[in-house]
Amino acid sequence: MIQEIAPHHYNNTWENVTPQPDDFIIGFRERQVCLKDTQSFFRYRDLPADSACVFLFRIDEQAFFLAEVPESAGLLLDLHLMRTFQPQSMAFAVLTAWHIHTWLDHNVYCGRCGAKLMPSTTERAMVCPDCGHIVYPRIDPAVIVAIVNDKDQLLVTRYAHRTAAHYALVAGYTEVGETVEETVHREVMEETGLKVKDLVYYRSQPWAFSGSVLMGFWCRVDGSGEIRLDHNELAEARWMSREELPDSQDHIALTHDMIRKFKNGFTF
Repeated sequence: MIQEIAPHHYNNTWENVTPQPDDFIIGFRERQVCLKDTQSFFRYRDLPADSACVFLFRIDEQAFFLAEVPESAGLLLDLHLMRTFQPQSMAFAVLTAWHIHTWLDHNVYCGRCGAKLMPSTTERAMVCPDCGHIVYPRIDPAVIVAIVNDKDQLLVTRYAHRTAAHYALVAGYTEVGETVEETVHREVMEETGLKVKDLVYYRSQPWAFSGSVLMGFWCRVDGSGEIRLDHNELAEARWMSREELPDSQDHIALTHDMIRKFKNGFTF
């Protein structure tokens, strides 16, 4: 998946440090990442002197910063191209930087008193100098649900209002006052009309496109398995055997990791 960058190591410990000439700079315009004409990433030495930079994280010992890059940036890549960008460690860096960038962009002023927020000097947070309100990066919990029936088939879906041709799984955000297990039951019922049982947690994934942490669950259908589709959410939902499932070339997303795992013989 996108965060699996071994042998490289991602370290998100916040540091109050000054960028050095060779440190990487990641800049965005709308939903595009800025690269140099050579299709390489900017370094701090490429920026005008005294450019404002925000420390992001380190990969191995290499520091990454967020900053505005020169208007003459030679290449703008759509953010979704990071799904296949190589090396994958740099794709993960860009998407993680995008998560922090959008958080900062959405938190310029204090939601309590309206004063302009200032960066904390001790942690990754924005602080109101007037009322002391602290804003931390927002991370939205969501579930990905792989449902298996008594015929050893997997429920696959296609989202409504999206052009993606590949199959997905039932998914949705956790609501206020709800456990993630309750989210599984509610989302499955809302989208497909199915009841489920025997929930088994699989693994999680940071998903910067939506500022989320995705939690994958396996479960079994409870009842007949008759689908009652919510057409506002899904364009299609169907049961597919392991042999019928298409081969997925997407090794980035948790959804496709779970579909591929089932196709290859996973049982629980």
